[in-house]
Amino acid sequence: MTQPALPRPARGARRLSDLTWVALILSGLGLALAFMSGAGLPIAAGGTVCALSALRRRPEDSPWPYVAVATGSVGTVLALILAIVTAVEWLPRLPELLVG
Repeated sequence: MTQPALPRPARGARRLSDLTWVALILSGLGLALAFMSGAGLPIAAGGTVCALSALRRRPEDSPWPYVAVATGSVGTVLALILAIVTAVEWLPRLPELLVG
């Protein structure tokens, strides 16, 4: 029994650049990890930087770098807010946790 042929991409179909893929992955992962007391802050910020770089280098990848910029920015702001809230909540209790 033969398998049906898989559809091939059209000739001249464009591919997203590797930098755009990295930006999308980092931004999404940073947004998901932002809810863990701000742990996604550096990842989301890195995704935003990669997305801005991808916008400059490959403007034809649009709209995906814009999606990555928006996702990374939301993740960065959310992670920063949650990190501040966590620090304000836990720093006063830290001495009694360390001393016992």
